Amino acid sequence: MAKAGRGSDQFPLRLPDGLRDRIKAYAERHGRSMNAEIVRVLEREYPEPWTIYDRVDALLEITAALHQGAALDEGVAKLVKTVEETIEGIVSGRVRDVETDARDVIAERYDQYRVDIDEMQLSFDYDQEELEQINRDGTTAKFVDDPFEEKP
Repeated sequence: MAKAGRGSDQFPLRLPDGLRDRIKAYAERHGRSMNAEIVRVLEREYPEPWTIYDRVDALLEITAALHQGAALDEGVAKLVKTVEETIEGIVSGRVRDVETDARDVIAERYDQYRVDIDEMQLSFDYDQEELEQINRDGTTAKFVDDPFEEKP
């Protein structure tokens, strides 16, 4: 995620009643500004598209690091993450220049892979509270007052 600063694009935004307060409360609870929280969520929901060539280059770079034996455990984890992101990108259309027939075949194989994995977390920069919310209802809905939190 590129850091926005002075000189970045600015956009006046009207929010429905109460939404500003919910965003502010959630951002403060996680030590972020409202702007950082809004940008974080928007970048996750509107990611920059990739080309297939960019992703192949990323895979080759990581594979080269693994061959050198540097930080094998971390490298393996990074390789797995990159491969999964790439396949998800191909299936979703984020990776460009992939023919429809190829995308369909990859989607079928990826669906089977996901069935075979006991638990797979999508990593689009979710914080711990969002991961817990995904586990509860499959969304990243933000609640200022957690309806599942036990009250003293």
